[in-house]
Amino acid sequence: MKPKKESGTLLEEMKQYLPIPARPTKEICKASSQEGRHLDPNQEIDIVDVFDSGDTGGIVCVIGGDEKQLLVISLTHLIIKPDHPLSDKIAAYQKKRVRRLRRRG
Repeated sequence: MKPKKESGTLLEEMKQYLPIPARPTKEICKASSQEGRHLDPNQEIDIVDVFDSGDTGGIVCVIGGDEKQLLVISLTHLIIKPDHPLSDKIAAYQKKRVRRLRRRG
């Protein structure tokens, strides 16, 4: 599936800034602990790669670690520092994506 122009542009911009420091949301921390992985919402993690998983998954981020610890998390479940150059664009994408998902039910 061809990426949407908006997410494609953001995706390309994000690739230029890798690695991007982020923090996981409380929701993703809870979900990951149920799968036996521990994430702390105060823990800084690095986005080391990004890709578009299509309309269903949106922008997905690969979180660094050793090869056994790599995680793939939707951009909507990550918090980017407000002083990052792409923070406003990422926040706008996240809000739009969450609204779209809520409408789908």
